[in-house]
Amino acid sequence: MGSHKIADGSEVYWDGLQYDAFNKPYQTDLPFYLAEARKAKGPVLELACGTGRLTVALKKKGVDITGLDLAAPMLEQARAKAAAAGLELPLVRGDARNFRLGRKFKLIFIAFNSMQHLGRREDLEGLFSCVARHLRPGGRFILDVFNPDPRYLSRDPEELLPVAYYDDPGDEGKMLVNEQYSYDKASQTSRLTWHYRGEKTGRTVKKSLNLRCFFPEELLALAHYNGFRVLNRYGDFRRRPFRGDSPKQILICAPGL
Repeated sequence: MGSHKIADGSEVYWDGLQYDAFNKPYQTDLPFYLAEARKAKGPVLELACGTGRLTVALKKKGVDITGLDLAAPMLEQARAKAAAAGLELPLVRGDARNFRLGRKFKLIFIAFNSMQHLGRREDLEGLFSCVARHLRPGGRFILDVFNPDPRYLSRDPEELLPVAYYDDPGDEGKMLVNEQYSYDKASQTSRLTWHYRGEKTGRTVKKSLNLRCFFPEELLALAHYNGFRVLNRYGDFRRRPFRGDSPKQILICAPGL
């Protein structure tokens, strides 16, 4: 795997500045994870921490947190943000499917749909196994993923839809991102291509994004058969109960059945 790629071949993690500019509007999960980190009363580990959007923010709030990610450009941006804030923040390049950190945590979480990059059964078993080994007694594991909506799974694969429009960190112009979407029924994977078009240059760069879809009962079974109890299941970050039309699946889990 190249330095910018991850397990499923996604390429959208090519540039940490573009990633942060694209995702700037998405902050609704921060209060939720801050509350859970404080409740944990101990060290926290974020898997697939990316550019440190959550990791750096939680560290600023006094949380003892470590971040782990496989994509070098993302970690580079996270380290730059931590340094700019004057934070001593452990950021480790590693694989959520197979890591050994030599310490244990009261809370481990994988946020922002990152678990959807793990499509194979063996990948998921590796994740749950590593999490179980790194949890302290009484520790918790939190994951959040999309709740698949069948309406999106049947989109025209030739259709381009705008998904982001932001100030291009590469120059003084704007960046428009259009999305092309197809659903691979056999592997339950949404295969997206994001077309980044710099309005100033007119140049378009295409990058892939693959997201395995986890259906609600399947996700509960995955946790169970990997040795975890689901303590709470929410449909959004306001902790509303999960329903069929909920946008998210947020599971708070503990090892042991």
